[in-house]
Amino acid sequence: MRATEKAIQLAGRDGYELFVVWSGTRDGEAFIVMEVHIPAQMSYKTDAGLCVRVDGEELHRLNVWLYKAQQFVGVQVHSHPADAYHSETDDTYPIATLEGSLSIVLPFFGRDGWGSSDIAMYRLGLEGWVELTEDVSDVIEVLSDGAS
Repeated sequence: MRATEKAIQLAGRDGYELFVVWSGTRDGEAFIVMEVHIPAQMSYKTDAGLCVRVDGEELHRLNVWLYKAQQFVGVQVHSHPADAYHSETDDTYPIATLEGSLSIVLPFFGRDGWGSSDIAMYRLGLEGWVELTEDVSDVIEVLSDGAS
């Protein structure tokens, strides 16, 4: 979570959004995060707003890695410059595409990190993305921060 927060805040300092994905495995109903990926991406500032694009070649590279590691993407995290919500682009072009996946949006380029009370979370269901009303701490349990 710290690596994701730092990367999003760093991109946000320059006024850009950033896309991070978490991969791992399933243990019963739980998704166990094993890796944090910051795919190569292009961030754009346009008259219509901000946008992040991960191209097909990078998605292929990530999918080959996931296959070899026997992992899958269960969570995608990105930022917005102001309020956190799922835009039409977020709904239409996710990287996390398996039913049950989470999509987390940090507001204000992640300025307040995981402590923000305005984080938006969505779970992918059969009918699309459904907003969750729980706090992040009710959905994500940190068992270890990976530091040794």
